[in-house]
Amino acid sequence: MRFAMGSFALGLIALCALLACGCTTRIETPAMAADSTVVFTGKKQGDVEVSITLASKAKVSKKTGKRLGVARVFDIGQDEKVHAFVDVANPEARGARPLSFHLVWLDPDRDLIFKRRIEYLSADSSASLSSALSIPKGKRVPGEYSFQVYLFRELIAEKGFTLRGEAIEVQKEDSGSGGGI
Repeated sequence: MRFAMGSFALGLIALCALLACGCTTRIETPAMAADSTVVFTGKKQGDVEVSITLASKAKVSKKTGKRLGVARVFDIGQDEKVHAFVDVANPEARGARPLSFHLVWLDPDRDLIFKRRIEYLSADSSASLSSALSIPKGKRVPGEYSFQVYLFRELIAEKGFTLRGEAIEVQKEDSGSGGGI
């Protein structure tokens, strides 16, 4: 029994040491892309990479094929939204298994507003993921917000944006994670 407990403790210490060293597949120092996206590039050449485009519209120009309303500053208003488009490069780099992405919206206090999980297959015809955040008066406050992209629970890209408008008091919604009275 004593030997079993010692072996268990030793195994637990080894596991903690491995976790402390980290199992990241990304370079820990981020780079700033030309479009102001903070990117954590892969340690291996040709790994999965993403770029983030924020826009006020979910449409693409028929003439140019480019997204409309691309910006980093958005006005708070009724029926207004910030659309995030995530273009995926090299999805086949991780093999045939589905890629698990999390698209995360953060408020100015860096608290979670909304999170969307997407299973992406490298054989998917679309190399773009999308999510939208509604920004009506009374629900959002002016300030600096962030949109993050995680691949297998590892942060791979982040882009900040600004919401502007009248400063009003907004009551935060309970996310259901407890902590309230």
